[in-house]
Amino acid sequence: MAIFTGAGVAIITPFHADGSINYEKLEELIDYHCNNETDSIVICGTTGESATMTEEEHLDCIKKAIEFTKGRVPVIAGTGSNCTRTAIELSKEAAEYGADDRRWCRYIYRDWSGNFFVKCFRFPSAG
Repeated sequence: MAIFTGAGVAIITPFHADGSINYEKLEELIDYHCNNETDSIVICGTTGESATMTEEEHLDCIKKAIEFTKGRVPVIAGTGSNCTRTAIELSKEAAEYGADDRRWCRYIYRDWSGNFFVKCFRFPSAG
């Protein structure tokens, strides 16, 4: 049985001209999708500019997305990182905040030959 069904939106992260995150616009975007039959929100994925955020901003976006959805749709938190330990910590924090699931994409700029892939995902579970 599938945990998630339907259409999930990999939402962008809006920024102010000074580079800070525009949480008011993020709330508007999330409200729009919740009110227009989107089935889940993916926050801080590669579409959400997560690679350009600090860890604090990354976690704040996840926390705000969960707050802004108000339980109307599931929130899937992008918690990938080029650093396995960071990805695990982001995943644990996202779970504590109430994210319905977490997703990692493969590491950028890594050599995928040999056993690197296997070693990477055998790292202790992120919960």
